Amino acid sequence: MTEIGDRWYSRPGIWFWIVIALGAALRFYLVVFTDGTQDVAIWERHARDVRDHGLIGYYHGDPSANHPPFISDVESWLFTASDTTGVPFRIFLRAPFAMLDAVTTFLLLLSLGVSQWRFLTAAVYWLNPLSIIFSAYHGNTDSAVAFFLLLCVWLLSKDKLLAAAIALGVSLWIKLPTVLAIPALFFFISNWRRRFLFLAVAAVAALATYVPALIQDPAIVWQNVFGYRAQILHTTAGVPAWGPRLLLFSIIAAPQNWPETFHAPILFLLANSWLIAVALAFFVVWLRRSSRTIPELCATIAGIYIIVLAVSDGFSFQYFAWSLPFWFFFRRWFFIPAIVLVSGYIYFLYASLCGNPWLFGTWDFNGHPYWPSLVIVFRNAAYLLICVAAVWFLSSTTAQAFRVRQ
Repeated sequence: MTEIGDRWYSRPGIWFWIVIALGAALRFYLVVFTDGTQDVAIWERHARDVRDHGLIGYYHGDPSANHPPFISDVESWLFTASDTTGVPFRIFLRAPFAMLDAVTTFLLLLSLGVSQWRFLTAAVYWLNPLSIIFSAYHGNTDSAVAFFLLLCVWLLSKDKLLAAAIALGVSLWIKLPTVLAIPALFFFISNWRRRFLFLAVAAVAALATYVPALIQDPAIVWQNVFGYRAQILHTTAGVPAWGPRLLLFSIIAAPQNWPETFHAPILFLLANSWLIAVALAFFVVWLRRSSRTIPELCATIAGIYIIVLAVSDGFSFQYFAWSLPFWFFFRRWFFIPAIVLVSGYIYFLYASLCGNPWLFGTWDFNGHPYWPSLVIVFRNAAYLLICVAAVWFLSSTTAQAFRVRQ
């Protein structure tokens, strides 16, 4: 019989390199030939404003200017390069994150250690429609969150504490959602001195690129960047894209059909969903604070973002990218259907919004107030799965902690 180590999926045979080539070709096509979502146009406007008005002027002039100083400056330089070379800005915006996703795939492979499934898992991630779309098509920086978190975890696995802290700090130059994983990383480290050293180095690294802007105008940086909250996303006809409103008002019952006694608690939940999600995530991290293996840490990080996706009312499509590589450390009953359902939701929705199965067309979110039934089915199934996973993670973690205390 064939040994486990000799099976086709346990080694990088020709199938693996074909997958790598296909994933690279798809990313190249999307970066070069497609327009992306409305985020591309938004980023182009941001980059132009930073170039023309300076960073602080950009923050003052645009309430939606919520990106950290470093990435805002970088994108303004890329806009200038686009003007100089004639290469469309959409290519300059997306190409770095498509290439970064290749490194994320490699880090996922390394993080799986000697697992017989490591090459197959890396291949699935690389060819996953979600990782392809968010890194090479969508046109935003969210895929960097997963990269830096995975880099930080891998460095911690090699006992490179300072390098891991720097990686975490640098992640905040681009996007802030890595802060959600800080409690899990904090408790993974073995003693209090090393934990606070990790936080101190990460803070210094993070603030390095914020200091000039904070010196000029700390109030506007705090208001626009640190004070930003995710928005509720729905179509012009009120069709929710995701979140508790989807469960409460689209799946369970229409708003007018809820008994009056439920109005107050529902309004409380919706008004405080972000804080509730963060509190539940921290509660789970505290219960799992003794979990010290890399797979356990990765599963905890996945659970944090799954809880946020399930409970928080603020949402944008690319938020899935924050934790996508970490899904593979969750149970198989979750990550296999999650990839299928969420990929189906995102792909069919994006194809519908740009009117082309190859995503070759102009994104028109406002022009589609009602979505096709296929999109709705995938959306509802994907959200319900995320909710089930969040409930399971909370309940199983609580039950295990209770058993340990017994």
